[in-house]
Amino acid sequence: MPDEASPTTQTTNELRLSVLQNLATLTDPDLDDLSRELQSRIALTRLTDAALLVDLDGTVLDCNDRADSLGATRDSLLGRPLWVAPLWGTADPATILAPLIDEASTGVAGSRTIDTGDNSSRPIRVELTPVTDSDGAISMLLAELRTLADERETEAIIEATTQALAEAESIFQAMAEYTSDLVCLHQPDGTFTYVSPSVRRLLDLDPAVLAGSHPVDLSHANTRDALVQALSDAARRGGEPTRFRHRLRHRNGSYRWFETALTPIRDSSGDVTQLQSSGRDITQQRETEQSLIKQAFHDELTGLPNKALLLDRLDQAFAVSRRSLQPIAVLFIDLDGFKIINDTLGHQAGDTALSKVSERLSAIVRPGDTLARLGGDEFVMLCAGTDGARGATAVARRILGAFDQPFVLGGHTVNLGTSIGIATSLGADNATQLLDNADTAMYEAKHGGRNRFAIHDEVDQSLALERIDTEEALRRAVTNGELILHYQPELDLDSGRIVGFEALVRWQRPDGRIVPPGEFIPLAEESGIIVDLGKWVITEACRQAAAWRLFREPESEPIRIWVNLSGRQLGDPDLVGFIERAIADAGITTDEICMEITESALMGDANSAADQLDQLRALGISLGIDDFGTGWSQFAYLHRLPLDVLKIDQSFVAGLATDRDSATIVAAIIDLAHALGLIVIAEGVETEEQLKVLKELDCDQALGFYFSKPKKSEAFDEVLDLR
Repeated sequence: MPDEASPTTQTTNELRLSVLQNLATLTDPDLDDLSRELQSRIALTRLTDAALLVDLDGTVLDCNDRADSLGATRDSLLGRPLWVAPLWGTADPATILAPLIDEASTGVAGSRTIDTGDNSSRPIRVELTPVTDSDGAISMLLAELRTLADERETEAIIEATTQALAEAESIFQAMAEYTSDLVCLHQPDGTFTYVSPSVRRLLDLDPAVLAGSHPVDLSHANTRDALVQALSDAARRGGEPTRFRHRLRHRNGSYRWFETALTPIRDSSGDVTQLQSSGRDITQQRETEQSLIKQAFHDELTGLPNKALLLDRLDQAFAVSRRSLQPIAVLFIDLDGFKIINDTLGHQAGDTALSKVSERLSAIVRPGDTLARLGGDEFVMLCAGTDGARGATAVARRILGAFDQPFVLGGHTVNLGTSIGIATSLGADNATQLLDNADTAMYEAKHGGRNRFAIHDEVDQSLALERIDTEEALRRAVTNGELILHYQPELDLDSGRIVGFEALVRWQRPDGRIVPPGEFIPLAEESGIIVDLGKWVITEACRQAAAWRLFREPESEPIRIWVNLSGRQLGDPDLVGFIERAIADAGITTDEICMEITESALMGDANSAADQLDQLRALGISLGIDDFGTGWSQFAYLHRLPLDVLKIDQSFVAGLATDRDSATIVAAIIDLAHALGLIVIAEGVETEEQLKVLKELDCDQALGFYFSKPKKSEAFDEVLDLR
C-alpha cells in the first residue's frame, strides 16, 4: 500500500474530498427530490470504485453503477441495510459492518476487509467516510467498496500514469525552451505555472516573474472577455483546443496580438488538472488585415465608410428595423456648387473641400449612425433609432445649418450648399430600394431650388406628416381629458365571483371616434408619451378603486385593479414614488391596485426593471407578468422577479379545446407557476369548452369575452352591489 504522501493517496483523497463537498449540499432544504437525486448520482459517478450513500442506520440511499462489478445490482441495494447486500460470504456481515457504521456516525472514518466466501480470493475492502452538512453535523456516510486485487491494480495504473506524466512534462519543457511561440502551463483557473523563455523576445518580460500571475493581468481591456471565456471553455471541453485571438501588453506599454490555442490536461478521472496554451504573435498579420479592410471599406480621401460598407450596415439596420418595427432613415446628401470649385480652383482644392465637408458632417452624426461617402460630392447618412421622417427632418435641418458658414480653401472663401433627400424604411422593401428612394428625393430637392431637403414621394411624406399630427394629438389627449378607462373583470374559477379588473385605456377623439389601442399605444411607446399616459392610467385606476371601495362592506374582499406597465415606464426613476403618491392621494390600500408587465418589457435593462419591481413589491403591491409565452420566456426571471401572478397569453387559450399542443403548453405553464407559488390567470376565454379545460387544468382565474367585454366602470356597479 502507498504511504500518505504518495501520488496515489493524494489523488484519491483530493477526489474524495471534492465528492464529499458535493454530497454535503444534498441537505439543502431548497433542493427538490429530482435535483437531489441527480446531484447525488453525479457525485457518486465521479468515484472510480463502487460507491454507496448510506444513512446513519446503515440503509443504502444511492449508489453508482460500479457496484455491478461486485455482483450487486442497484435494485438489490437501495433501501436495504448495507450488510444485507448480496456481496458478502461471511455468516454475519452485520457484526463487522454495524460497528464500522457506528464509528463513522461519530465522525471517525474507517475501513474493514470482509471475506466474500466463494470469492474469497478477492476480499472486499469497505471504507466509510462521514458526510457533514453546512452546520458540521453528520447527515450520511459515503461507503467505497473495492477488491484488494482491484486496489493494487489501480495503484499500479496511477503510478505508471504519474511517471508517464512526469516524462511528458519533461519533454514538453524541453521543447518549449526552443519554440518561437508563447508556450505556457496554467492552473485550471488560468494562473501561470510555466512560461516559455520566448516571452522575453515577444513581450520583453521575465518568465520567472510571470509564474504565479494570471494572463488577465496582461490582457487588453477589449479582449479580456475573450480570454476569460476561452479559459472557461477549455476547462469544459474534451481534448479539442479552444482557439481565440487576444492582445497582451508588452513591457514598453504597447499591445501585441496573439492567436492562442488552449488545451485541457486531464487526470485519470477526467478532471482538468492543467491547461496548456500555445500563442503565436500575429501582430503584423493583424495590421495587414486591418489595412486591407480599411482600404476595402473606407474612402481613401476622407476616411469615411465607402459604399460597400454603407450597404452592409444598411442591410443590417434594415433587418433590425423590420424585426423591431422601428423605422430607419437615410439622408442622401449632394453638394451644390462643388463643380465650380474643381473648375476654378482645381481638384486639389476640391479634395480639401470634400475633407472639410466630411468633418462638418461627422460633427453632426450621432453615435450608432453611419456617415459614408459614395464618391464625388455625394454623402449618405444612415440614421437608426429615429421616429421616421420626423427625426430625419431634424437631422436634415442641422446639416443645412452646418453649411451656413463658408469654407476657406487656399485663401479663397467659398460658399457651398447641399440638397438632401430623405427616405424611410416605411416606404421600401429592402435596403437597396431605400437608398434609391433617398437618391430620388435628393433630385427632387435640387429641382425644388437647392439647399433644401425633400422627403421621398407624397405617400411617404403624407404618412410621416400624419404620424406627426397623431403624435401631437395624443400629447394633447393626455391633458385634455380624451382618455378613458374600460375595465374587464377577472373571475375566480372555483367560486365564479369577480376578484379583480384589468384596466384598459381608450382614446376618444373630440369627434367621438374611439381609437383602438393598437393604433396609439405603439406610437406612445416610441415617442415617450407612454410615461405621461401611464401616469394618467395609474391615477384614474386608483380613483376608481377608491370609488368602488366607498360603497362596499368593510369586511368584503378588495377589488383589485390591474394596470399594465410598459418598458418605458420601468425606466422612469420616479415610477415607484408616483405610484406610492397616487395610492395615498386616492385613500386606498396597496392591495387594491396591482401592476403587470409583459415579457417584452424586460428585454431592455432587465436588472433595472427588477429593481423597480422589488421596490413596488416592498410597498405591498401585487405584481404579475402579462402575455406569458409570447416574449422571450426566460423561466429564470419567474424565479428572480418578485411576482405574484402569471397571465397566460390568449393565443394559447384559443386552442385549448381543439389543439392538443396548446393544452399541453398551458398545463405545463400552470404547473410551473403553481410550483413557484404564483396565481395563474388565463386571458382571452371565449367559449365554455375553453373554460372547462382551464378548470380541469386547475387554473385559478380567467378573463375574456365569455364573461364580459371591456366596459366603462358604471357597467359593473350593479354586478358588484355598489348601487
